[in-house]
Amino acid sequence: MQVSAPRGFLGHHEPVDISGLAGSFVVEIGIRQAWPFVGFCDNRPTRSRETRLYIDATWSIDAAVVDDVEDDERWLLTAARLNGANVVGAYVGTDGALNVETDEGHTLVVSGEATASTVGEPWWFSHWLES
Repeated sequence: MQVSAPRGFLGHHEPVDISGLAGSFVVEIGIRQAWPFVGFCDNRPTRSRETRLYIDATWSIDAAVVDDVEDDERWLLTAARLNGANVVGAYVGTDGALNVETDEGHTLVVSGEATASTVGEPWWFSHWLES
């Protein structure tokens, strides 16, 4: 199932098969300009590919909701628990929220609702790139 960011799609980002994230693992967490991100590697036996999830909305990890999407330090400290984890499930809820579950029992939820400071979509993926 191909799913892009909810309620539209930024033309320079291609859709990512959300259910296809299962089996990938988190290779990085960080911040690019104003956006927190999570990097995923698909871990294929052939040449692997990587993509990034960019976040511009309210997010939570393990139900610890963070309302201040611009708090870089909080993102880095909280998201560090995802680094190196394997993705066991990912889906988009009916409300447009992205849910990513890991083998370590952590769940990242990114709201599908824009905030006052959201520039484009609440979340989106970069192109898959071979690594």
